[in-house]
Amino acid sequence: MGTPSPSKKLRDLLHFPNIPTWRRNKQDVKQLVGYLPIIKTSSSLDKTIVRQIFHKCLEIILEPIRSLSENGIDLQFGDKYIWFFPKILTIITDWPEATTFCLTYKSTNSICPCHFCLIERKNLANLKISKSKLEFRTYQNIQNYLKNAEEKLVYIELVQNYFWRFYNINIYEATVIDRMHHLDLGLYNHQITFTCDLLKSKYRYLILNKIDNRLANIPRHSGLKIFKNEIQTANTANKYCNLMKIMIFVLDNLTEDNDLNKILMKVYDDWNNMYLMSRYEEFSEKDLGNFEKLIRSWAKQFVNIF
Repeated sequence: MGTPSPSKKLRDLLHFPNIPTWRRNKQDVKQLVGYLPIIKTSSSLDKTIVRQIFHKCLEIILEPIRSLSENGIDLQFGDKYIWFFPKILTIITDWPEATTFCLTYKSTNSICPCHFCLIERKNLANLKISKSKLEFRTYQNIQNYLKNAEEKLVYIELVQNYFWRFYNINIYEATVIDRMHHLDLGLYNHQITFTCDLLKSKYRYLILNKIDNRLANIPRHSGLKIFKNEIQTANTANKYCNLMKIMIFVLDNLTEDNDLNKILMKVYDDWNNMYLMSRYEEFSEKDLGNFEKLIRSWAKQFVNIF
């Protein structure tokens, strides 16, 4: 087994939304809860050990919370005491982290790659499948598959999941993909990459230099990041969010091909509208209908041009 790489801190384990963000971000209100080791390995046997170690570390960190969630604690709140039951409600992750918490297969080629349900990969984008036909992952059905040595049928690792010891949490339901992280660093990253590759194939590197010059020459404005270096230096969600604010203007009449200009502008316009809607906290039926139209419009434009 390989040696441990730099550890990854377990962040936001306890989250108090009633405390203002500016206060939560102060150094004196932060408390290190623990470290989760990331162990480099190659063989399948070692990977099993890595998963066992990860969930053992979770047990060490979370066992006090699990115990209190069952028995409660007399918590002082100002000059009063209240009987308090802490509970883990949500674990926000990206997809690889979700598979680690849920111990599902990490391969995107898995027949059932979703950590939440048992829908097959070929049907992930099929909106016509009714909810009644879906089998969701739960503690009970996954345990049954393990007892019957059928773990390969549901694409889970042969390791005991620590979260099964929480009687009031369904880890598969509680683990939520960070949607905005997926959009910022995932889809938008691909869109920027495909745009640059498309333009480079037609106009070579001269057009990329033109994009970089336009980005660098945007006047400074409060809350707007100026990219003085190349567009390829964007590597964080925050940078891509800033790119969204300005890319549609950077691409405006960028080339001599008016048809290409219009198509690019349409792709980025649809993206911006879709992204803004995805940040809604609540959706009406009309909003959902409009959101679906935007998604389909953007996807169609994206496929056609790239």
